[in-house]
Amino acid sequence: MTDLVTTASVGIALAALAIAYLYHRYGRNEPFVPGLAFPHELHAPFIGVAKHMGKLEASARVFVDAADANGMVSFKLMSMHVIAVTKAEHVRAVVCSSSYRKPMPLIQKHIRELLGYNSLPVLMHDEWKVHRRVFARAFHWEYLAAMVPAMATVAAEAASVLLAASTTDVYRVLQLSALDTIALTGFGFNVHALRDSSHPIAEAFEFLLSETTRRCFEAPLRPTSYFYSIPTPANLRYRREVGVVRAKLGDIIAARLASPTKGHPDLLQALLDAAAAEDDPMSPDALADNVLAFFFGGYDTTSTGMAYTLYLLATHPEVQAKAVAEIDTVVGMSGAITYEVLQLLPYLNAVLTESLRLFPPTPVTSRHLETDLVLSGYTIPAGTMAYLPIWYINRSTLNWGNDALDFKPERHLTDHMEGDVGAKDRAYRFMSFSGGPRNCVGMRFAVLEATCMLIAVLQTCVLARAEGSPPLQPKARGIVQKPELGVWLQLSPRLRPPPA
Repeated sequence: MTDLVTTASVGIALAALAIAYLYHRYGRNEPFVPGLAFPHELHAPFIGVAKHMGKLEASARVFVDAADANGMVSFKLMSMHVIAVTKAEHVRAVVCSSSYRKPMPLIQKHIRELLGYNSLPVLMHDEWKVHRRVFARAFHWEYLAAMVPAMATVAAEAASVLLAASTTDVYRVLQLSALDTIALTGFGFNVHALRDSSHPIAEAFEFLLSETTRRCFEAPLRPTSYFYSIPTPANLRYRREVGVVRAKLGDIIAARLASPTKGHPDLLQALLDAAAAEDDPMSPDALADNVLAFFFGGYDTTSTGMAYTLYLLATHPEVQAKAVAEIDTVVGMSGAITYEVLQLLPYLNAVLTESLRLFPPTPVTSRHLETDLVLSGYTIPAGTMAYLPIWYINRSTLNWGNDALDFKPERHLTDHMEGDVGAKDRAYRFMSFSGGPRNCVGMRFAVLEATCMLIAVLQTCVLARAEGSPPLQPKARGIVQKPELGVWLQLSPRLRPPPA
């Protein structure tokens, strides 16, 4: 009995020591940058401020309320040392000092299951630089110009669907149109999701995107979510739907490689042309991975951004009237949408930019500092994660003045602003497409697609808030935020002027 008691006592002591060590090593929440704001009251042992990071409203307690006068704050997130910055000057310093994003293993695993091991989002350092260079060439203006007719065709169809519905959740229609546009401009295949959302590619795509988000952010530690080989219904369907998408894309790539003729106005052809200039051409698997990254990455972000823009136009009729007047002058009520025309609409571009400023589809990004960085006199040590809360950067009075929360497209038509921001920092007060070397490589594509949609809708429709519709309610899910209750608008046909 004595031996048992002794053994139990030793076991308890060892367990206590282990817990003490783990707490000392990982569980404590202590400041790591002397003098920099560190909100002790928001931390919990082992997880830091994690409980405040899931919702936009809750995260304001960290990124806004706890920040100092310069918009800086430090905190623990799980076991990581993190700083967050919102002032444009600091944002520029962070993104220009590091293009490295240390992958979170749990999330990285699921992204690789979906996009493979060769796609731009999962690559680091030299591999990332090579693929980024290829993508940059693939998004050259000549390739983008060739994609505009496809964008315009889908936009016109979406406008017809919206007008026929009269009162509808425009967000859902824009999701389907984004799927059509991305498939057509990505690899030359029309899903026709606007006509039939039950198309096998459309169903597979939407399931895979939703399921990957669930596994990454809602059930990351659940064994049946982590291990894809477990034969659960969700895992079996995941494999089946991945097979559907990969098989279709594989057939298209094989056909292009077997008959390498130019003239296909899509990203796949642009990647093939751009990769041919590299010493080591992309393999078919790498091509498929990167087209899929474009496919999945551009779907939620583009449709979300367009939905908020239509909402803001509907709730600001004076802005809508100015945008319509510009479109009528430059394009006409039935004029063709061309790449050249898209360069002649400064006010419409300002409307889109202002909408993306207030409602960035991706509300946060990050960098990992590879060297020490000095910000406002504070030395941030190498290895620190630098959080860039895009939602709050874009809405900060430090960057945009006292009217930062107002919808004012005119602010993007002039260099004048109320905030104290130097000329070299101004590009970093708007972070909806990130910034620095690791900014969104598809930014110009997204702007062209959204502008085509805005023109097509405003050529034919008058937008108004639907009576009795649910409120606009942004909600973060995974790495994007979406209008949780949809964006319900009333669309009526524009009256055409009588013939002269």
